Amino acid sequence: MNEAKTGVEQRIGRRAFLKGSALAGFGAFLAACAGTSSQAPSAPASINVPTPPPASPSPSVAPSATPKPAPTGPLKWAQWPAYIDLVGKAADLLKYLPGSSPTLEAFKKQYNVDVDYEEKIQANETFLATIRPQLVAGAPTGWDMITVTDWLAAKLISKGWIEKIDQSNVPNCVANLRAPLKNQPWDPNQEYHYPWQSGMTGIGYNKATLTKNGKPEPKSLADLWALPPDKITFLNEKRDTFGLGLLKLGKSADPATTTLADLQAVHDDIKPMADKGLRFVGNEYLQDFAAKKTWAAMTWSGDLASYGTEDDHWIAPTEGVMIWTDNVLIPKGAANKYTAELMMNFCYDPTIAAKIANYVYYVSPVNGVNDAIKKLDPSAASNPLLFPPADVIARMHNWQFFSDEIEQQLNDLYLDLAGTG
Repeated sequence: MNEAKTGVEQRIGRRAFLKGSALAGFGAFLAACAGTSSQAPSAPASINVPTPPPASPSPSVAPSATPKPAPTGPLKWAQWPAYIDLVGKAADLLKYLPGSSPTLEAFKKQYNVDVDYEEKIQANETFLATIRPQLVAGAPTGWDMITVTDWLAAKLISKGWIEKIDQSNVPNCVANLRAPLKNQPWDPNQEYHYPWQSGMTGIGYNKATLTKNGKPEPKSLADLWALPPDKITFLNEKRDTFGLGLLKLGKSADPATTTLADLQAVHDDIKPMADKGLRFVGNEYLQDFAAKKTWAAMTWSGDLASYGTEDDHWIAPTEGVMIWTDNVLIPKGAANKYTAELMMNFCYDPTIAAKIANYVYYVSPVNGVNDAIKKLDPSAASNPLLFPPADVIARMHNWQFFSDEIEQQLNDLYLDLAGTG
């Protein structure tokens, strides 16, 4: 266990090795993700950041207080894989099973309501395709809570497809949301969303597989590109794949300066690899690594730490990393809206949030998690996935919102590379 490397390249395969975390640098990472202050981040005019629909007129007379309803269920929550604390067989299988999450079981016990938690999301857009027809028709989606990334959360909110959160039902969220994640221009008052976790997109690889095949461990995006195309995967999240593609070419991953020519250059750089077997996947890369089908890949920062083996590593490539925040929202017409709000509030209890963060190895948005993790794991040591060092923070890029022209070009070029994805 002493063979760990320094920085974010330290060994992350065994959960016990990374258990706990240093408590410095948390705010810096969140500030890098979402702006450096609690003021709304400004956006260049060339970027279209969707904003909430106009507020309904306030009633002239405030409604009288009404008793809280009883929780109803089952709460149906569409989630990404590897995004909740698990125990037992589920942790071994890399898959949530009913009864396997201590957090969800504690919620069920406290509120006497069932939770139908499903790992249904592998990519933002493919999940959106499954619920868009209902949203357009004004019909319930069948989900009470969903978890999606900033850019999609903003779009859903702007179209009036998300329920407004009753803030009186989420006092933990109101009190404990970290300041750098507040006041986003697409939902400045947290009326429709609360952040779930923040993370980075970089390179994952299996050291044993690479060694067996005589390949060096990748340190840069250029190194990843140099591996056999049919043994690597890129992400079906276009913003991750094209964002890292820009960095690999030495271009800025700044939405305000990205041009159509920049996107075409990334496409042309990746196209020969796609023609030779490069695949575009979501969290399926976890199973690909387990089956030794994939040697290296673009991956999200927490996954291999919580689900990988001792030979699986995640690094921040020398050219830089993409950063993002996933958020929980309640789709219009949700059958169990109040229960969804209770779940949001439950997960913003610092003790609960610490248990989740200490398992999934993503950055929690909850104030008080630092002290809670100290109590949870007295042997807490530096964890660069939760608390990236300064040199990694300096290489972070948030590539979320674009002009309509850039968005369309991105969609078209990705479709040419990956087909239907």
